[in-house]
Amino acid sequence: MVYSLNRKCTPIYYKRDANRIFCSKSEFNNYFIKKIKKTISKWKMLEPDSKIAIAVSGGKDSMTLLYILEKIEREFPSEIIIIHLDEGIRGYSDKNAIIVRKAAKELGLPLYEASYKDLFGFTIDFVASIPRSKRIYAACTFCGVWRRWGLNYLAYKNNADRLATAHCLDDEAQTILMNILRGSLTNILKLKPYPVSSEKIVPRIKPLREIPEKEITLYAHLNNIPYNDDPCPYASEGMRWNIRVWLYEQEEEVPGTLYNILRFGERLITILEKKEKNNEKEPNFCKICGFPSTRELCKAHELQVFLQKIVDDKNPLN
Repeated sequence: MVYSLNRKCTPIYYKRDANRIFCSKSEFNNYFIKKIKKTISKWKMLEPDSKIAIAVSGGKDSMTLLYILEKIEREFPSEIIIIHLDEGIRGYSDKNAIIVRKAAKELGLPLYEASYKDLFGFTIDFVASIPRSKRIYAACTFCGVWRRWGLNYLAYKNNADRLATAHCLDDEAQTILMNILRGSLTNILKLKPYPVSSEKIVPRIKPLREIPEKEITLYAHLNNIPYNDDPCPYASEGMRWNIRVWLYEQEEEVPGTLYNILRFGERLITILEKKEKNNEKEPNFCKICGFPSTRELCKAHELQVFLQKIVDDKNPLN
């Protein structure tokens, strides 16, 4: 069916890359949920009886994922738990925690929380307080690495067999470009759209991977989903921010750019997988946490040790 600008209605949304007009909340909701169900089915993300740990930060993407998956999974004998990490960002993380706890109570779902301070001994506020010349990495680097480790830790600890994150189309396209610019083909392999089993690693799924961020925002508003709309105060530090802005401009000029990058990434993964199978190595494990790592320490604890050295150097007794 072709939807054109000549369609007679009061539009609530025009999807430029598909030349489709949505005339009502129910029409858009049906499209949105159908798209997510199709993604889950296409990549075999879930089993009927999966125990799903949903990573919920409190932002629009993760809160939308929570309410959508809770609705979809009512049809199945699956189990849902919520996992949440406190980054330690004053005036931001505390707002997120309130929203997540309220949603968990409303939906009657168990909530498991942890903080960077508890897991690694540092907050992102502390990381950002260190001059960039000393810490080298952007605050977003510490946050991203610790988030990946922390979410897996909470999901693994609570016996989940799927870890659902709210990465959307924009996120996936940004990550693909970032890794191409960094020459990191290995990291692109981590973007496999289907769940991958590995010792001590809970298979990740991304049900929103084909949904543009602006459509998630619209769905959240149309359905009164609560979320923290405040941006992270450190977001502009990282490379992702510049790529994000640039991609918005490209998508505006050429609708469908984000989808094209996603499909390119999928084709690239298919090619890289064949090479990966020919070079499979015995897994290594981090000597601190015991989770899989390509080095003596996993990246999360490598950054923790790096920070601790900076702190120790400030101590006049050392």
